[in-house]
Amino acid sequence: MTGTVLGVAGVGLIGGSIALRAHAAGATVIGFDRDAAALAAAAAAGAIEATAPSLAELAQMCDIVAIALPVDVTAEVLATTPELDRPELVFDVASVKAPIVAAAAERTHFVASHPLAGRETGGFAAADAALFDGCVWALAPARDAAAQARLERLIATLGARPLVIAAADHDRLVAVSSHLPQLVSVALGAELAAAGDADRRVYDLCGPGMRSMLRLAASDAALWAPIAQANATSVAEALEALAAALQTMAGGLRAGDLAPLLAAFENAHRALPFTAPKR
Repeated sequence: MTGTVLGVAGVGLIGGSIALRAHAAGATVIGFDRDAAALAAAAAAGAIEATAPSLAELAQMCDIVAIALPVDVTAEVLATTPELDRPELVFDVASVKAPIVAAAAERTHFVASHPLAGRETGGFAAADAALFDGCVWALAPARDAAAQARLERLIATLGARPLVIAAADHDRLVAVSSHLPQLVSVALGAELAAAGDADRRVYDLCGPGMRSMLRLAASDAALWAPIAQANATSVAEALEALAAALQTMAGGLRAGDLAPLLAAFENAHRALPFTAPKR
């Protein structure tokens, strides 16, 4: 990436990780963030060489701009920042794509994308240059074939594997693969808290299974609420399907019939090989 000037709007977990890896690959990285402390941390870590006072000015300074902002903010800035037509490539990293594609309808060199590499902790302190190693990085087909090809090369440089997928298909599938696990972890944590309010000994009886299941529950609600809202229909359908499956298992147990439970185990085991890390 030597000679490339990359702008990163939002130097949290994803944006900070992009900045670290791109800088290591030889790019000049300029950061923009409303949080001055985040910019200072990124500069101290050597992830960025300079800062921009606004997203519009960042776009004027860079060949490529990565928008690593919450999904609702991403949609807003894409719709209201005409300066984003200047860079040769602009891409986002939001986990919902259809609203982003719609918001960016007037942006000439934009490619909607989503790295499947999140964590439950955010901020630049959680950023990691190796975050994207081996992960899938989804991108929606773009009007600008050259911009899409450039993003695919950048994704490979960052250590990930590009997957081109229509925005609507992406949103329908991540509702199950990504958004559902997050909300299930939150719901499980809420149930545990209710049980703890009634009898705190339940916490003493939590083992590694509960701890691993609750990892995602530590995520920031302010980040996830707009994601759920942006993909509300698909997420609601995924929650309803899971609720129906749980009801079926519960009904079987009440009737002394283990068949629904055993069928669920069998189906779950069929999925496991496809979720193993690919390196």
